Amino acid sequence: MVFVALVTFALVVFLMVTAWSALSEKGSDKARPATGSGPARTAAKQETLEGVLVRQLIDDEISKLQYRRAMQRLAEPTPIVIH
Repeated sequence: MVFVALVTFALVVFLMVTAWSALSEKGSDKARPATGSGPARTAAKQETLEGVLVRQLIDDEISKLQYRRAMQRLAEPTPIVIH
């Protein structure tokens, strides 16, 4: 019983330390000034095609119909052609 209590306590402490360090890292990002140019920083971040489509939909760069058609084309299987 004592062993279970110690393991539970250790897990709780581990989770608290992990969450605290993650939150402090987010706060320190806001405090630091941005380095480098804007496009270079965003180009380094990789995005999925679905994520790009959602961002374009939210930013009103594409319509809902265009979004649905693009997602439909992504979901359709592509035929494999072997020459």
